[in-house]
Amino acid sequence: MRKLIVIVASLLIAVSAHAQLGVIAGITSAQTKFENLDVANDALQAATQYHVGLTFKLGLGNLIAVQPAIIYNVKGSKFADIDNVDDFDFKNGYLEVPVQLQVGMGLGDLARVYAIAEPFVGMQISQQMLKETQDLSDIDFADKLEYGFGLGAGVELIKHVQVSVRYFWNLGGTKDANISSASDAINLIKDSASSKNANGVMASVALLF
Repeated sequence: MRKLIVIVASLLIAVSAHAQLGVIAGITSAQTKFENLDVANDALQAATQYHVGLTFKLGLGNLIAVQPAIIYNVKGSKFADIDNVDDFDFKNGYLEVPVQLQVGMGLGDLARVYAIAEPFVGMQISQQMLKETQDLSDIDFADKLEYGFGLGAGVELIKHVQVSVRYFWNLGGTKDANISSASDAINLIKDSASSKNANGVMASVALLF
């Protein structure tokens, strides 16, 4: 029994020695795609937003690490240059929980490079939609849940600073639609923003303590 306690305690000490809490922040550039609607895709422009939160790294040597996080992630796009339709800017803020699996190798004591696989799930907690100078944020988006998957790469410096880039896919599709008026555009944006088809790139810097 004593041996078992000693072994468990040793494992806990070893795990805690490789566990680090940190802060993470960066930029998010996302763009939604519409199915069978080339005119909307041609008019849609990616918008650079931001993300910020807390992260926790559990390292298993230099080879493997698991790093979950809780972040506030803002995603948006600009909808412009369609005949007879005003320009729109829309963005949604999500409380996201990504769980990052890192597989890499150490380069001495100074650096570690790694590949990233990252499933995530999120809940929309804020929204903003602007039609030129008119605020349309009171329009409700029914579908609040999002989920997806990301792939990327990163480098960790002196075991405390991480720089990473990921491409992410929000899983799901958008509805087909026709655009002939401003109200059609608003409905299309609602379908898009509440769907899970806003793909993009995230670049992050994390400080681990």
